[in-house]
Amino acid sequence: MPTTEKVQIVKDTTERIQNVNAIYLADFTGMSVEKISLLRKKCREQKVQFRVIKNTLLKRAFNERGITALDPYLVGPTGVVFSAESEIAPAQILSNFAKEHEQPKLKAAVVDGRLFDEKAIKKLATLPSREVMMSQLLATIIAPMTTFLAAIEATVALPAVMADVLSREKGGST
Repeated sequence: MPTTEKVQIVKDTTERIQNVNAIYLADFTGMSVEKISLLRKKCREQKVQFRVIKNTLLKRAFNERGITALDPYLVGPTGVVFSAESEIAPAQILSNFAKEHEQPKLKAAVVDGRLFDEKAIKKLATLPSREVMMSQLLATIIAPMTTFLAAIEATVALPAVMADVLSREKGGST
């Protein structure tokens, strides 16, 4: 029979992941308290949440939200990492931290309903943020128009430039 504390943890976790498009699981086995504290600090700095919750409670919370793809990965010490603001930030934090400290081990993630393994998460971590990608896309769309408008402006200005050059030549020869 579930205790009120466990019911509250499941409810709280379900609410926290309600508007999240990406959930990452990491194995923090062997990490010292100092390293976990440092990881939590890095997460907080980027508005990313890092929680350690019993696997059975995580499974209940995920299943209430309709996420079952992560069930096989809910074994051993598991940290759940997510952000309501960015799908990529948790992957970047976990990957960079693992490069520096050789821990935590990335288990799996669900991003926009798709399951990602450790290798795919590392690739996700190399992607720029959504805002950067949108600005790059916008720049790509605008570049041909900018070039076209510059060519039109040059064509329109050409008679005035030619008139100025001719007037200078006439003025210089007298």
